[in-house]
Amino acid sequence: MLPVVAAVVALASAAVANDDCTSSYTQLPHGQTPYENDGGCFFCAKFKGSSFPISDLGDLSDNCKQMCDNDPACTAYTIARSASLHAHEYYWGSAANCCLEREEYPPETYIDAQNGGDEPNTCEKESMCWTRYEKDEESLSKCDKKQKKSKLCKPIWKARKFSNKRKKKHMKFIKNGCDYKDEKFESMLDEAYQQCKAEIEDEPQQPELVQQKAQQATFENTGVYQRSAWVAHGVFGAIAFGILAPLSAFGPSFPTLIPAEAHTAIHVSTFVLALVTVVIAGKTKKGLVDINGDTNAKETHQIVGLALLLLVCLQTLGSIHPEDKSALSHKLITGAGLIALGFGVYEVTSGCALFAATYDTVYWGQVYLGYTFWLIIMVVGGKLAMKYRWGKTRTKYTQVHTKAFELT
Repeated sequence: MLPVVAAVVALASAAVANDDCTSSYTQLPHGQTPYENDGGCFFCAKFKGSSFPISDLGDLSDNCKQMCDNDPACTAYTIARSASLHAHEYYWGSAANCCLEREEYPPETYIDAQNGGDEPNTCEKESMCWTRYEKDEESLSKCDKKQKKSKLCKPIWKARKFSNKRKKKHMKFIKNGCDYKDEKFESMLDEAYQQCKAEIEDEPQQPELVQQKAQQATFENTGVYQRSAWVAHGVFGAIAFGILAPLSAFGPSFPTLIPAEAHTAIHVSTFVLALVTVVIAGKTKKGLVDINGDTNAKETHQIVGLALLLLVCLQTLGSIHPEDKSALSHKLITGAGLIALGFGVYEVTSGCALFAATYDTVYWGQVYLGYTFWLIIMVVGGKLAMKYRWGKTRTKYTQVHTKAFELT
């Protein structure tokens, strides 16, 4: 009976704690935000039914935070100063001062309005009036159900999921300075920029610790660290499956070039590099987007990667044996190496596609495929050359042996 009571008390306590749970957020410096939002936008009014926006940024932030807490997928929210709303209403037909974010955006979509200097572009002018709040990591999984949303915020634009084609088009738009080709709209944004900038300069500066944390969060979210990690992931993977895996698979076929003593070291090196690539991928977590909107692309890449790690591990364990390995053992090790080479080609090319789609850069998968075909041709050519030489040597040996037999 006591265990049942204890369980009921624990469940009740958890329910109460969940009802009271609140998410914590980090405020970024004003004007630092991605020029995109996929979680929907809202207009937060001074009172229910009012057409006047909440002018106090603290109150606006509290109400927008409630909208973010009400959306389990929300990872950040941004609020807009009232100075920019007339420009939005002119161009978009409606104005919003609270927008939510769900997914992590590519670094090319991030704007820092403070970098505009004396001649800011349109992206920086509009972003100056927005302030972003990022949900802290520990808060992302703290509450397992929706919280109450603000009654003062009404929906303007629904949440939406952007395709890779849409993202690339938008990144190109940002790269060109957000040219809306509307002089009146750009003039209104310029007025809003000047007013928002003056308001920010008159406000107390953010505490140094908060500002440092915000800058660190911006650095991480813009993908600088993440992109470098993915480059390292790709390089280690290419070496493991493009150089070491072929050596482990084809090495026994060329005993004069690769001594038997080196095989175990090659297998161990392949396993270590494969493990490092998986660890890096685990550390970067989300990072890469899916290919052309295919939600299975990234998951397949991850599953094949883990299967490859297991295969290389088994191959490495199979190579650590006494010297008198059986022919079957040799064939199994070679077969595992060939499978690792084949799966490795898929892993490297699909990884290149994911990286190219995320960062809008060159797709190197075709180069790797070319290298793989060249490698296969070299191995087949080498095997044929060895058989030819062995055939000539055997023919000469037979001729010499025959002459010696005739003389006797």
